[in-house]
Amino acid sequence: MKSQSRRRSSRLARCSGFTLVELLVVIAIIGTLVGLLLPAVQAARETGRRTSCANNLKQLATACQSHITAMTHYPTGGWNAASTTIALISPDLGADWRQPGGWAFTLLPFMDEANTYNASNRRELPVPVFACPTRRGSSIGPGGLDVMTDYAGNRGAWASSPATPTPTDLDRDTTFGMVVGTIPAAYPSTPAQFDSLQADMTTVSATLNTRQALPVGLIGSGAVATGGMIFIGSGLPPSRVRDGATNTYLFGEKYVPQSAYSTGTTGYSIVAYAGDSPDTLRGGHRLPLGDSTAWTDTQKGAFGGPHSGVFNAAFCDGSVRSIDFSINAQTHFLLSAREDRLPVTAAE
Repeated sequence: MKSQSRRRSSRLARCSGFTLVELLVVIAIIGTLVGLLLPAVQAARETGRRTSCANNLKQLATACQSHITAMTHYPTGGWNAASTTIALISPDLGADWRQPGGWAFTLLPFMDEANTYNASNRRELPVPVFACPTRRGSSIGPGGLDVMTDYAGNRGAWASSPATPTPTDLDRDTTFGMVVGTIPAAYPSTPAQFDSLQADMTTVSATLNTRQALPVGLIGSGAVATGGMIFIGSGLPPSRVRDGATNTYLFGEKYVPQSAYSTGTTGYSIVAYAGDSPDTLRGGHRLPLGDSTAWTDTQKGAFGGPHSGVFNAAFCDGSVRSIDFSINAQTHFLLSAREDRLPVTAAE
């Protein structure tokens, strides 16, 4: 009996363990499962980050509506991103063309950031709604000095009528104040100097609302006004969105090359509150770009972002939609022009 018991115990002992081969097979199976699940987990996380990014834009659009209710017009684009002018930014200068600060500054009181709006060190204070979670975890830019924004106001799309447009014409920066009218290349540096340019600003505004012939190489024949929603010295009432609020960009994610994430250049070089800044104003003069696209001068002023294949855009009606990077160039151009009388619809 004892012998049989010992043999039974021996068999049980042998059956209760794993052989080395069996252990390796189990490890291989677990590794395969992890390899299959990891992309799905990463994709789910990115979907969540993109949704959070869209919520940021929704908050900006909602703040903009509150701004309109209080001020009767859309936020101004401000003027001059020079450091001497940025130092002039103040709540005392209001929210119209007299304010050198741009939309990111004048919207602060309308998104529960009144303390930041009134703080003397506001440029050092983080504003979470300015940061896309896919790109970075903080609204403070590289170097930890100034608050930056991952979103840009729609300044429009540059257009003119050269007889034979060149690639330079088609990729030209959309700095309307420097291109249209008589605003001088030397920016004003004080509110009084800017005040003296109001006659010129009136000319600029009138010119921006003129139906201009588009370069044939850009979107084909036709006529279009080149004004966007937020640009130098702007202060547009809702009545000026003549293509319809559902058909006009208000804000969008901006293209920032990945190389600039840690260097503070090209998109992350100017504090969010600066006026007339390429870091806070973008246009529809070229197709949107993913951040993986290497930087060249011809990429200047483009919408885009870090998400795969799409960027988020807020429209003047407050809606937020994902716009494909492969959007038709003509559609993208027209969505950035508020009163071209050629309304188009952006597909989700």
